[in-house]
Amino acid sequence: MEYSKIHSGMNNKILNNVLIGIISCLIGILLISIGFISHMLISGESEISQAEIDKIHQSISQGSEDITELNDFKVIGEIYDVLKDNYVEPERIDKQQLFNASILGILRSLDDIHTNYIDPESFSFAQSDLQGTFQGIGTTISLKDDYVIIVSPFDGSPAAKAGLKNGDKIISVDGEDAKGWSTEKAALRIRGPQGTKVTLGIQSIGSEDVRIVVLIRDNIDVPSITYVNSLDRSENIYDKNGNIVDDIGYIRIKSFTENTPDELKKALRDKENSGVEAFIIDLRANPGGLLDETLQIADMFLNEGIITIQVDRNKNEDVTRASKGTITDLPVVILQDAMSASGSELFAAALKDNNRAIVIGETSFGKGTVNTVKKLSNGGALYVSTARYLSPTRQVIEKLGVKPDIESKVSVDDITNRKDTVIIDAVEYLKSIL
Repeated sequence: MEYSKIHSGMNNKILNNVLIGIISCLIGILLISIGFISHMLISGESEISQAEIDKIHQSISQGSEDITELNDFKVIGEIYDVLKDNYVEPERIDKQQLFNASILGILRSLDDIHTNYIDPESFSFAQSDLQGTFQGIGTTISLKDDYVIIVSPFDGSPAAKAGLKNGDKIISVDGEDAKGWSTEKAALRIRGPQGTKVTLGIQSIGSEDVRIVVLIRDNIDVPSITYVNSLDRSENIYDKNGNIVDDIGYIRIKSFTENTPDELKKALRDKENSGVEAFIIDLRANPGGLLDETLQIADMFLNEGIITIQVDRNKNEDVTRASKGTITDLPVVILQDAMSASGSELFAAALKDNNRAIVIGETSFGKGTVNTVKKLSNGGALYVSTARYLSPTRQVIEKLGVKPDIESKVSVDDITNRKDTVIIDAVEYLKSIL
């Protein structure tokens, strides 16, 4: 979901909040550290050092002001001992499952869907997530109610070839009930080596039936920029009379990866050199990505002003401002929908609040959280919420989303007829001001 890139233009801050859990006997020590540089929507890895672990051990043996809290966590180990020696069905006492369940219980108490523990095996698959290539079925996903849903299958991917659609609900993965899974867990369970099989239980919108879909994972090389719109699968855009429009450049950003700034610069220059007089930037179904890259892209369009405001746990604010110079001064319309999330919302809010672009579409998803990654000593990782971000005019994005200037939504009939009325509305607006 983004996963690693530190925004170098911001002051480094360390969030000194360490949560220490000790699980005794065979489980050993559970150490979750929430002390980390918080400068990304999804940030880079940072390992817990041996020195940190030694320091914890020393504080336990010598006593410290936190020893009462540490003793509270030892009760988890005592519970494990009792279960291991006394539970009526000993075959159900799996130390790894209980270890993971104890972590899940801690995180669920936060009531934060963005903070998640990733076990070592799953985390090993996550390293290339936002580098533009990975191995899996090729789709973005999001969370709705109790299930993960399909958002946008990549063109030519196993997901697209299998007919998976926006809004399809993932009921099961390889026969295991996926209710209550986080997006991270679902993505990492579905992902796997090229050529291997994954079986999904899928429930489509408006249907109560669950169909079984078997997919063969493949290498997914995904450019984050395309000129192809997602509805009619062509590079053409049309006005309300059905005429092809050549003087407005259409660019769709599918996610914010390490390669997106360079890809977008080339796309903007190529389109402008071809003679376009305005741009439509389509962020529909864009789940977000890397903060540094998102900020770079917003800065391309702004000559001055605030891009975003981060507010940390102590209510300290970190304001990111645009630098002088833009890559284009042509008019811009941004398209978004209810699946536009995180970095998409930051970008749209930055341009909207600075009067640099008009936003057309639906209210966005509402994910205004900065998440960081802490790589743990067991090879797993903690994805932890470390800050909220606000729009330049201090509008809250978390759970509220970014409201469009002009509301527009593709209807069922539009989908059937492959008519993207949202793009048409953007074309008509730009024609009215050119």
